[in-house]
Amino acid sequence: MRAYFMFFSYLGLCFSLSVFIIYKLVQKYNVLSRSTTGRLPAKAHIRTFAILAALSLFTTWYYMSNYFRVSYQAWAMWRSRYEISQDKMHWGLWLKETSLFREAWETIVVGNARYWWSHQIFFFASGLGLSLEERGVRRGIKYTWAFMLLGQIVSVSFATNLYLLTLLLTPSSPPPSTSTGIYRRKWLGPWLINLLSIVFTIWPAYQLADEHYWYHQTEFMPMLLTAHVALLVMPLLRAVVPSKYLSDSNVEFAGTVYKFLWAANNFGGGLLFTRVTATAYKFSGPRGVWQQLWEHPAVSSVAFDAIFCWITWGTWWAIQMRTISTTPALDDDEKEGEGTGVGSGRADVVPENNGAMRRR
Repeated sequence: MRAYFMFFSYLGLCFSLSVFIIYKLVQKYNVLSRSTTGRLPAKAHIRTFAILAALSLFTTWYYMSNYFRVSYQAWAMWRSRYEISQDKMHWGLWLKETSLFREAWETIVVGNARYWWSHQIFFFASGLGLSLEERGVRRGIKYTWAFMLLGQIVSVSFATNLYLLTLLLTPSSPPPSTSTGIYRRKWLGPWLINLLSIVFTIWPAYQLADEHYWYHQTEFMPMLLTAHVALLVMPLLRAVVPSKYLSDSNVEFAGTVYKFLWAANNFGGGLLFTRVTATAYKFSGPRGVWQQLWEHPAVSSVAFDAIFCWITWGTWWAIQMRTISTTPALDDDEKEGEGTGVGSGRADVVPENNGAMRRR
């Protein structure tokens, strides 16, 4: 019963988080559609990321369900030696004797060609966490923890698409007034925690490329869990700590810091990609790497998760660049990289000819 409880609790959490975020999306859409001061983003943009979210969820979990089937079959074949009857299913015993989390990660990490696919998900998870901090928090999204947790237990690409949809449907907050006081640079602000999150996500991924961890299970799981925990630290802190203690009040300083954080994340991810690619090419070659995409459903699940992350972020930046290039002027928030030009709901204040203010 305990094994059943844990497995179905996991599935229940996956479902509940998805419903929670989608419910929030519907709420935002309805509020924005009825607003007289805001405007909905282009429906084509909403449709694009909704389709990508559905495809990423279907693809990764199609292969994940196949992984459950393969795992059970392998267990049943081994267990048949101990007089377990094959004429009926033994789900409870399988769940009790199999650590699906460990088994799945060992399958997708151990092997140079397999790890070429799976290591990318660490980079995209780190990027999602950084974007949640830079853009999500500035937009007033209070439940950034939900996206990160959803990414870890369901699919990073699915969570990313839902997050980008949330950005589209969340109007930009007005910039803080400079008349409220003198800003002080917080050298020990949330940016430092974000930097540590990047380090403790990319570094374990770099270490897991070492065969030493493939054959020392007592060291494998702690290294893997380090990245999972690091990614959740800041979102969970924002969920429980008052926002005044986790704010970057100096907008200019925060903008400079986030440029540095993105550079650090991209440099670390690029270094990791270069190392893993060189090793995979040496031992397996391009053909061997490609074959691993289809060899095991657990690898396929994570590989397609990474593929959809590439597609999603590529689509996001393509839309952003195309929209910004056709926008005659950007407000301060957009210039700081908020990217409302991608079609996010917005309520801009502009002067009328008579000196009054109107919203567009």
